[in-house]
Amino acid sequence: MTVRPIEDADFARLEQAGERTKQFAENAKRSQYYVPEYCFIFEEAGKPMGAVRFFPDGEDALETMALARPESITSASAFLAEAIRQAVTPKIRTIGCQLYNGIADFEDRLHIFCGAGFAVVQEKLSYTYEKETLPPYDNPLHFKSVSEVGEAAFVDMVARVTVNTLDSVMAADAARLGDLPAAQAYVDSLKQIEFNPDWWKLGYDGEACIGLILPQKFHDGVGAINYIGVAPEHRGRGYGLPLLMEGTRILVSHGVHKIIADIDVANKPLARQLEQVGYAFKEEEVVLALNIERE
Repeated sequence: MTVRPIEDADFARLEQAGERTKQFAENAKRSQYYVPEYCFIFEEAGKPMGAVRFFPDGEDALETMALARPESITSASAFLAEAIRQAVTPKIRTIGCQLYNGIADFEDRLHIFCGAGFAVVQEKLSYTYEKETLPPYDNPLHFKSVSEVGEAAFVDMVARVTVNTLDSVMAADAARLGDLPAAQAYVDSLKQIEFNPDWWKLGYDGEACIGLILPQKFHDGVGAINYIGVAPEHRGRGYGLPLLMEGTRILVSHGVHKIIADIDVANKPLARQLEQVGYAFKEEEVVLALNIERE
């Protein structure tokens, strides 16, 4: 078994090695999340058997973006573990991965990642909005963008809405790092994906700032509601719906006609609001994490 950083010449070899590796190579070459030093090829007797690529998620984490797996689950776990060993720098503390159960080999992939040391840290429901228009809605809130209020005010609101959040990963990060540092780390990680300060909004009812909505565009008409939250003192008053409508409106008006919203399975109120707007449930998701042990 050989695991090494990928080279440009390897893409042609991956494209010839099979359908899984071909798809990996084609996607990696056109992805904005391709970073050569975090992309590794797996070989046996000089033949490409698979590949994996990671992407920096803030200063101390990596996210697994794609895995072209060998057929053997045991071999795939060993390949993955060795790639992780080579990818990890002294600053890296965690590596994450998201798996959707709609893929044909979901169970195999779950076993592969767990065999490499990952653990399931969150279960989610994935919804999508795939319409070119919005239902009529007279939004009772008014909004101010990050461009207007400044990033510090936005980070402060992320910290506020994370208090008693139903998102288990966000709650765990806040408990580990502290409310404000966790909020800043989260905002920094999202800025690496896409940052449009005119789209990220705080919502106001009169003078009161009640919450936030963070829509993002990925590529080719695809985007996401990547964070939505209501401050604890304003919960239970139906504010999630107008925040969600504003985020959806921003994306649809800018040509995003597939909007993804992944939520914690425990967040029943948001699930109802997504369905009310017109989002459709698509599949379940598990979030995995590998904590890097330091001596």
